[in-house]
Amino acid sequence: MPTDYYRPIANAVGRLAPNTVAARRSIYDQARQLLFEEAQHARPPMAVSELFAEQRALEDAIERVEGEFAAEERPQRRVHPLQRQVQTEAEYPDDEAFHPHAAEEPVFVPEPGYGPEQDDPLEREELPEPEYVPEEHYDPEPAPQPDPRTQARAERLARQRPPKPSAAQADERRKPRGARRAPPRRAASRKTSTHIVILIAALLALFIAGAGVAYVTFFGWPSFRAAQQPKQVQPQQKQETPPPAKDDNTEKIRNLLDSASKALEGGNPTASIQYLTEAIVLSPKYDAAYTLRGHSYLQAGDPARAIEDFSEAIKLGSRDFYAFIGRAVAHRRQRDYPRAIADYNEAIKLRPDHAGAWNNRCFVNAIAGNLEMAIADCNESLRLLPNEPNALDSRALAYLKQGQWDAAIADYDAVLKVAPNTVSALYGRGFAKLKKGDRRGQADISTATAAAPNIAQEFERYGVK
Repeated sequence: MPTDYYRPIANAVGRLAPNTVAARRSIYDQARQLLFEEAQHARPPMAVSELFAEQRALEDAIERVEGEFAAEERPQRRVHPLQRQVQTEAEYPDDEAFHPHAAEEPVFVPEPGYGPEQDDPLEREELPEPEYVPEEHYDPEPAPQPDPRTQARAERLARQRPPKPSAAQADERRKPRGARRAPPRRAASRKTSTHIVILIAALLALFIAGAGVAYVTFFGWPSFRAAQQPKQVQPQQKQETPPPAKDDNTEKIRNLLDSASKALEGGNPTASIQYLTEAIVLSPKYDAAYTLRGHSYLQAGDPARAIEDFSEAIKLGSRDFYAFIGRAVAHRRQRDYPRAIADYNEAIKLRPDHAGAWNNRCFVNAIAGNLEMAIADCNESLRLLPNEPNALDSRALAYLKQGQWDAAIADYDAVLKVAPNTVSALYGRGFAKLKKGDRRGQADISTATAAAPNIAQEFERYGVK
């Protein structure tokens, strides 16, 4: 609903001293300027239709106030008694705006018989100026007998009168000036509205241009090649699919998966593989069955087939954390360290709070020679799970390859304090002590070799010689 501007504008105009037309116009211009500034700074921006409605309400209020104050300032016309006989109030209301000829001097029209050399009898003898008598004290009785010259002047005035207005026009003219509806001022409103629309369009264009520049600055130009191939970019966000499509096989497949899990936990990967193969025959698209069978192959010592099952599960849309972890372990056993690190990266994205994933990537990075990255991964793993021996052992390997003997010995001591029979920690600590010239390190190496005869070859494979 538009705002009611009449009362504040009327109050402002009423306090003017002196109250002149110029002063009132200043108030009106200030009101229009305030509305324009409010539309510019409105948040959220004012709708164009709402702005038009506010402008119409403001202009109507200005017209109403101006009409009221103008009516108070208009002087009352004094009507001569002779003119009152000719012009009645019903025929000619006291309003010069609707009768432009009422304020003009009557034009002399020669009567028939007058020639260029004859004088106007009205001009030969000047009529005395009638004395003004206020209307409320004027007594028309007794009516004076009209003089012929006065009657002639009245007839000329009657011929110059405008046509008699209709009854509706007379009723409208009888109303006070403030109550009449003045024609709406649409020209100025349309001009102001056009300026506002242009301003809004310019601001919108500047905003769009600024957003485009900011996007290009931070993200660069968009790649239209990628936009033309949306099907290749969009990955399938799919979790484990529910088991089989056939309702009569659902219970059977669940029982097979339960049996496979129990067999794998019991150290019988062969039986687990048999159960899972039967489940896959019943439901070839069941990615969880492939993931579990991949772990069974991994435990059975067949990393190649484990990689095949893990890859099939991921191909079916699985985002299972253990599918990526299992395939990473299989790649590490095949000494394919770059692919192992890639799968650990995906696993950490899925479970960034899993300390084991950070430790495994630390160990592979240490073997691959990415020693700084390895130490950073182990530090994160130890932050999530402090004093975890496997993470300490992996970080010690990185320190060992960097030649930081004291740091390596400290981590190996921490491992042996928690797990005294850790062969890799015994061998690594002995190796570091011998590098420092401490012959007591030979005792640690002998103990480790007795427990694992191939431990030296294992460290050589890690790059420790």
